[in-house]
Amino acid sequence: MNIKENYQQYVSRYATEVAALKRKNTGFITGELLAFGGILAFLICYFAMDGDTQNYLMGATLCLIAYLGIRRLDDKNKEKIEHLSALLKVYQDEIKALEGDFSPFETGDSYQNPQHPYSFDLDVFGKSSLFNRICRTITSGGSEALARNLTRETPLSLEDIKRRRDLQKELAGEESAKEELAGENENWRMEFLALGEKNRSQTVNGKTKKIDSAAVVDAMQKVSKMEVPAWFGSPVSLVIGWLLIIGVIGSVILSICDMVSVDFALWWVLVQYMVVFFVCKQTLDKIDSNGGKLRHQLIAYAQILQLINRRNFHSESGKEMQNSLADALPSFAQLEKILKGYDRRGNFLGLFFTDAFMLSDFFLVRSFLKWKNTYMVKMEEWMHIISEMDAMVSMANFRYNHPEAEEAEFVSGKQEADTESDVSENAGIGSSEIVFEGKNLYHPFLGAKAVKNDFTIKDDNYYIITGANMAGKSTFLRSLGVNYILAMAGMPVFADQLKISRFRLFSSMRTTDDLTHGISYFNAELIRLEELLKFCRESAEGKCCKESGEDNKEPLRTLIILDEILKGTNSLDKLNGSRKFLEAIAKQPVSGIIATHDLELSKMEKEASGKFHNYCFEIDLGTDVTYTYKIQKGVARNQNATFLLNKILEKY
Repeated sequence: MNIKENYQQYVSRYATEVAALKRKNTGFITGELLAFGGILAFLICYFAMDGDTQNYLMGATLCLIAYLGIRRLDDKNKEKIEHLSALLKVYQDEIKALEGDFSPFETGDSYQNPQHPYSFDLDVFGKSSLFNRICRTITSGGSEALARNLTRETPLSLEDIKRRRDLQKELAGEESAKEELAGENENWRMEFLALGEKNRSQTVNGKTKKIDSAAVVDAMQKVSKMEVPAWFGSPVSLVIGWLLIIGVIGSVILSICDMVSVDFALWWVLVQYMVVFFVCKQTLDKIDSNGGKLRHQLIAYAQILQLINRRNFHSESGKEMQNSLADALPSFAQLEKILKGYDRRGNFLGLFFTDAFMLSDFFLVRSFLKWKNTYMVKMEEWMHIISEMDAMVSMANFRYNHPEAEEAEFVSGKQEADTESDVSENAGIGSSEIVFEGKNLYHPFLGAKAVKNDFTIKDDNYYIITGANMAGKSTFLRSLGVNYILAMAGMPVFADQLKISRFRLFSSMRTTDDLTHGISYFNAELIRLEELLKFCRESAEGKCCKESGEDNKEPLRTLIILDEILKGTNSLDKLNGSRKFLEAIAKQPVSGIIATHDLELSKMEKEASGKFHNYCFEIDLGTDVTYTYKIQKGVARNQNATFLLNKILEKY
């Protein structure tokens, strides 16, 4: 069974179950109406008739118990419908993704940054981008974590990459020896995604919005500064509260036994409700204004933690994240209970009885005060870890959906250390050489239509790629870049084999002008090339490791990917400028791939340094243009611009 068929089976199953549960709803609603009507009928009889009234009160009590019981069953049924509907939507969206429709998923437009070393050129963000294809995050913090993993200017150590890869493999079910365990892993991953689906909130324009991590953090910071009257948490108030509960329940029992007046019991219930409601109202309103409006998102975090806690992780990274969240589980579970209690206040009938008989508002404030004093300080740290797990689930899902992808083989770039096929002991130490050896490598966006190519990048070497328009040069450059991104994030790559070391990446393929700031196209190119030179120098000097901490001075090599240097000037000036630039950059610890239409630039291969090598994408010209999309050594012989223009002119 292929992946799509597997997803379709779940869609059929959950659609059937949801339909059956919705039919149950009608019966529960009818039962609730009948029980509520019974309560009203018995109370009317009690106030309207003289004589023995205890039977009417007993009848009203029994109807109330029936109402609460049916309501509870109805709530559980609705929760099942909500859960299964979310799972159904998740599987339906995955089927759409397999069919090439990524519209249900976040595009990552907000993370677009033309100044980033490579993300803008390599279509990391935007519609149908790499982010759009991978992202299944259920929190905004998870989206940010995923964006960070795809845009690290300095890659993690190979050991850290391996740890993340192992976690992704586990979440994707690849590490399960038995088929049933693999299915369990898949179900856990989809349950995780379903939590996000059912906890989406509606926006003003009707669209849905995922759990807002930033808003939750902001709300928690406000809550931490909120002052709650200390007497709510005092032992004296607790004793008084329990005495009042015993008193009101006792008065009702005594009135039923005809030992005290019924009116006495009713007045006690009414007065106690009003006192509790108005004493606690101000504090509960403060909670609502500071964090209560996000209670459904906080409840979602509690549910995520419960799901993480239930899983038996085998990967080292998974175990560490789970252990770090161990203290968070009781915190969020308690918070979930508090916030659900707050939600129940919306039911007036229920609030009346719970406040009058159980002092629910008082104990709600008391529980919140205890939670705030115990757990508030670690909330932000816990949410950060959840965001990282959220990103890992998305990457694991991408891995599961692409079984055709292969694991990258990581090497240190130091020949004496590369004795193992995976991560060597000395991996990531020093300024190691660039290693990039791909066999049958292709761009993941092209799928089955992709033409695969072999290509090897040697350290301190430059590859000048020529070819006609639309021959495949730019796509090939992006194939190299995208597979680098995937490998450094611990994800599988789209090649039969890819041997790769750690290095930094800088590209210049999609330079644009900026009329707002008075920057012409040519000026924008110069600015980009200057940024490239600065980037390469910082890499060589070990000043590049922002993500790894200020004390890390590890030097790294750089790979540059360029598509048509200096397009904004005339041919001769472009050629001379390109030669001068490549001669200058060749003196630094940099390797490069340069696509160009300037065949004259290919003459650099003959220079004594031996650093420059010519490759091309050739086309065949006959009655029409034939594109092979296969890279080969040498310089392109055929061009197609005039040929294709003549085809157009012949029509007119």
